[in-house]
Amino acid sequence: MIEILPSPSHVGAYHFSGTLDGDDYDRCIADVEARLAQHQRIGLFCDLTGFTGLTAQAMGKDLRYAVAKFGEYGRFARGAIVTDKHWLGSISEFSGHFLPHTQIRSFAPGEREAALAWASEMPPDVSA
Repeated sequence: MIEILPSPSHVGAYHFSGTLDGDDYDRCIADVEARLAQHQRIGLFCDLTGFTGLTAQAMGKDLRYAVAKFGEYGRFARGAIVTDKHWLGSISEFSGHFLPHTQIRSFAPGEREAALAWASEMPPDVSA
């Protein structure tokens, strides 16, 4: 399940819980694309507390979206990942090394406000 959270227009903020299905993924991507239409660069805040996984349909959509966005990854300035699973935070931060224009940082559940503030700090209209 996805909940789109209140946030500045240049930050997509989401709480993922349970299992994310294809419809959830479509809602998330529609929100991301609306923000990208308004701003050259955006930040992302993803609260994964309670997240258990993806359906095969959502995983396929994720892969197709990632491939379609190849060459545009610099439009994602920062990614704040809130999780209570240390291994998930580590994997998220490690993946940031493959995205040279994107900063990724993990936060503990008690640091949600700091995570959203950090994701929001990057100026939204700065070129990569």
